[in-house]
Amino acid sequence: MSETLHTDSARGQPQDQSDAIASPFVDLSRPELEKLLGEASARAAEVLATQGRLRDLLHAHAVVASELDVQAVLQHVVVAARELVQARYAALGVIGEGGLLDEFVHVGMDEAAVERIGELPHGRGILGLLTSHPSPVRLDDLTAHPAAAGFPPNHPAMESFLGVPIRIGDRVFGNLYFTGSENGRFSAEDEQLAVALAATAGVAIENARLFHESEQRHRWLVASTNVTRQLFAGQDPHPLDLVLRAAQQTASADFATLALINESGHLRVRAVSGVLTDHVFGLLLDMDTSLSGQVVQSGTPVLTNSAQNTGGVELPVRIGSVIVVPLVSGDEVIGAVSVGRVEGRQQFTDADMGHVAGFASHAGVAMELDRVRVHRQDRRLSDEHDRIGTDLNDHVIKKLFAVSIGLNSLLSTTQPHLHKRITSYTGVLDDTINRIRTTIYDIDDTPDTEPKQHKLNDLQQRILTAADDHALILGFPVLTSFSGKFGRAIPLTLADDIITVIRAGLNAIAGHVRATHAELRVSADGDLITAEVIDNGTSNGTSLAIDGLGSFVNRTANGGSAPLSRGTHLTWTTHIPADQ
Repeated sequence: MSETLHTDSARGQPQDQSDAIASPFVDLSRPELEKLLGEASARAAEVLATQGRLRDLLHAHAVVASELDVQAVLQHVVVAARELVQARYAALGVIGEGGLLDEFVHVGMDEAAVERIGELPHGRGILGLLTSHPSPVRLDDLTAHPAAAGFPPNHPAMESFLGVPIRIGDRVFGNLYFTGSENGRFSAEDEQLAVALAATAGVAIENARLFHESEQRHRWLVASTNVTRQLFAGQDPHPLDLVLRAAQQTASADFATLALINESGHLRVRAVSGVLTDHVFGLLLDMDTSLSGQVVQSGTPVLTNSAQNTGGVELPVRIGSVIVVPLVSGDEVIGAVSVGRVEGRQQFTDADMGHVAGFASHAGVAMELDRVRVHRQDRRLSDEHDRIGTDLNDHVIKKLFAVSIGLNSLLSTTQPHLHKRITSYTGVLDDTINRIRTTIYDIDDTPDTEPKQHKLNDLQQRILTAADDHALILGFPVLTSFSGKFGRAIPLTLADDIITVIRAGLNAIAGHVRATHAELRVSADGDLITAEVIDNGTSNGTSLAIDGLGSFVNRTANGGSAPLSRGTHLTWTTHIPADQ
C-alpha cells in the first residue's frame, strides 16, 4: 500500500483528490453566495416558465389547426390567445367593407355585461389603428393614446392593451385584441407569442375558408341538380317557389325574392320566400332605382351590405347583406333573383355571389326547358282535342244532329199532343251535342286524384297575371298588394269567380276618363276574401254588376256609397266555404 502511494506521488498526483478541487465560492462571503444562488434559481425559473409558454403556444397551434369550420376556428383562436398571453379580455375582429369590423368574436365578458354594453365595436379608435396600420401595438394605458375613442356606457375599465394583425397571404384578415394583462402590463414576450399565434391562425382560417367554399360549391351543385330534376318531373305546381326555396336554404339567407319582367315591360315580384313573404309579393320594382331593376338592365350580379331601398314598403326587419343576380332564359334576361340576410348577420362574400349567380343560371335553363315541356304538353293536348272533336263531329255529332232534324220534321206530320214530347227530345239532343263539345275541351291527361281546389298563393299568381294583362290595355302598371294569409285551399270554382270579378273591375278602369293610376288590393281575412280596384279616373259612379257574382260597390274613401266625380274605389267581398 505504501509503495503504491509513493508511486502516485512520484507522478505528481496529490494523495488526497479533494484537495485538488478548487471551489469558486471559497472566497465569497455567505451573503454573496446566497445572492448568486438566488439569481441562478430565478434564471432556472425563467427558463422553465419560457418552456411552459412555448408548450402553451404549441398546444394553441394544435387546437387552432384542428378545426375546419371557420366560426369554430375563430372561437378557438380567441380562447387560446387569451390563455397564452394571460389577458383578462381577448377578441378577434374580422375586417369587412370600408375597413370596419364585419365580425367581432370575444371572450372574457359574461353575457350580462355584453347585454348592458349593447352594440359590438365597429373598429374605430384604437381597434381601427391596427386596420389602418397593420403592425403590433402594445400599450400600458390605452386611454392615453391619441387614437383612443373612449368606451361606451357600462363598459368595464381597461388599461393595458396588445393588438396584432392576422394575415392571410398579403391580405389582413383581421386583428387580435387583448386587454387587462394579469401581470399588469403586456411584455415583449407576450407580443412575440401573440404574433406567432396570429400567423398560425391565418393559415388555419384560410384552410377552413377553402374547405367551407368547397362544401358550398357542393351544396349549390346539389341544389341545382334537385331543382332541375323536380322541374322536369313536373310534380311541383309552383316552379318559381321551388327555385326560390332552394336559393334561400342553400345561401343560408333570411329571405329570397324572384322578380320577372311582364309583357308590358315592368318588373314585378312573382315569388317570395322567408321573412318577407307577406310583404313584397306582387310589388312593382323600378327599373332604375331598385337593385333588381339595375341588375336586369346590366345583366351583372350585385353584392351590397346596405340595401335599404324597399320601394316604399314597410318591412318587419332591417335588411343587411343582399345578393342580386340576373335570371337568364336563352340569351335574354327575364328577371332577377335576390337573397338576403337581416341586419346583424354575417355578410355575404364574393364567393357567395358567384354561387348564387351560377345557381340562377342553371335555374334559368331549367325553367326554360320546363316551359318548353309544358308548351309541348299543351300543344299535344290541343291536338288531341282537335282529333277527338273531329272524330266526334264526323261520327257522333252529325248523326245526333241528323236525328234532331228528323224529329223536327215530324212536327208537321204528327198529332198535336205529340209535339211537346218531340220538342223535348230535340232539346235533349241539342243539349247533348253542346255538352260533348264542351267536354272535349275539358279533357286533361293528368290523373284527377284530388278535388278541384286552389291554394290562395296559386290565386295570387293568377291575380298578378290578370293585373299585368290589363297593364297592356291601360297603358300603365297596376300596383298590386296582398294582405293576410294566402296558404289556405279554396274551391277552384271560387278562384275562377275571383279572377272574373277582378278582370271585370280592371276592365271598368279602362272606360274611365283620364285614369293614370290604378291599384289592386286583395286581402284574405279569416273566411273572407276582399278585392278592391282603385283608380284616379272619372266614372259615372254606378256599381259594377257581374252576372251571377253580385256587384262591385263604388264607395268613397270614407266608406260611403256616393258616386265619385274623380277617383273610383270598387270593392267586392266573398266568403270561403266553411268546409274548405
